[in-house]
Amino acid sequence: MATTGHAAVFLGAGQALQVTDIEVGRPAPGEVLIRNHAVALQPLDAKMLIAGYGPATSMQYPAALGTGGAGVVEEVGEGVGGLKVGDRVAFDTKAYVTPEKNRRQGTWQQLVSCDATTVAKIGDVPFEQAVMVDFPLQTAVAALHVFLGMGVPGSGKAEDKVLIWGAGGAVGSYAVQYAKSVGHTVVVTASPRDVERQKRIGASEVVDYKSADVVERLRELGPYKYLFTASGDAASQKALAALLPNGGKFASVLPGAAELPQGVEIVYTAFSQAAQKEEYGDWRDFWYQQYLPEVLAKNLVEPVKFTKVDGGLAALQQANQDVFDGKVRGKLVINPQE
Repeated sequence: MATTGHAAVFLGAGQALQVTDIEVGRPAPGEVLIRNHAVALQPLDAKMLIAGYGPATSMQYPAALGTGGAGVVEEVGEGVGGLKVGDRVAFDTKAYVTPEKNRRQGTWQQLVSCDATTVAKIGDVPFEQAVMVDFPLQTAVAALHVFLGMGVPGSGKAEDKVLIWGAGGAVGSYAVQYAKSVGHTVVVTASPRDVERQKRIGASEVVDYKSADVVERLRELGPYKYLFTASGDAASQKALAALLPNGGKFASVLPGAAELPQGVEIVYTAFSQAAQKEEYGDWRDFWYQQYLPEVLAKNLVEPVKFTKVDGGLAALQQANQDVFDGKVRGKLVINPQE
């Protein structure tokens, strides 16, 4: 039997969201239906809504944006084990991976259907904290672990150095903490005002990314086994390429924006969506069944700061405009139930 819930419906690139009632069907086999209590606004979402950027071009409109959330399991589909009604969970969906599932799995709505394999129990952790950790941490860990080949926590060597460019943001900060937990020595670029925090979360050296000799200083602190730019801009890509005189690769949160020397490879993909693809099934199981629940239960990472925006789904349009315009420091979280 279908039920009704509110959803922020995206009618097409450049058009404003419309908050409306929609019918929500029962979860399919292998899925759970989740009452969604928290969504964190990501720069990607804002770009898609305001500028029609990226995966939005292949969506089937009307669409539902958002791929992550946190809430309570409302109903369990056939064949699902390990989850029950009432479980508090964080989850990610195929909303940006499989267009035909978008309307049911976009998370800018009150009731969301989700594949049970991409759901993690969070215990008593606040919904806002869980959703704030999941997306940026998953982006950072997938980039380092899945795509650059870094090991799991406790498996690394201190003599293998890691460079995180742009460590001040959420993804960069989590990349620092993951690399340190693996056992590596971590060098970062960040603002001078962020030095104390960077060293507290795991950096051994902090270099001002605006300094004229930043590449030279980083070269003196290297060489590096793993390189990742969490800012993804052209300047960072050029700098990391310059640190690979004999060739190699580095990961970036944005696609290639600079001409790179021969033999230097940029690794770019939607890191946060890797778990939605079957070829990364082992990674998906590690993330949802082991790593994320343990991180949340044991407070293994320092949460990023966020601001709770009142108004529920109706507040999404302006909140995303503020993110797009760069008016927001930190992250914004909205409760679709309001």
